[in-house]
Amino acid sequence: MFEAFVLVCIIGNSNICHTLSDIEGPYETKTECVFRAYEIAKEVPEYMPNYVALKYKCANKGTRTRTKIRSINIGD
Repeated sequence: MFEAFVLVCIIGNSNICHTLSDIEGPYETKTECVFRAYEIAKEVPEYMPNYVALKYKCANKGTRTRTKIRSINIGD
């Protein structure tokens, strides 16, 4: 099971950031988790207009293993 996290930062200042954790998961597959992370990223401007989504992470629920933090690429 995977949990989605999205890093959002104030536009123009990558020193002021927050980590958003998904409340709809966990997800059976990593693909589903990545899809949800991108959904969250696309919704950020609507709910947090001064922030931009920069990175996401899909972590195994309940484990402390290291996983990669990946950049978000949202096309217009």
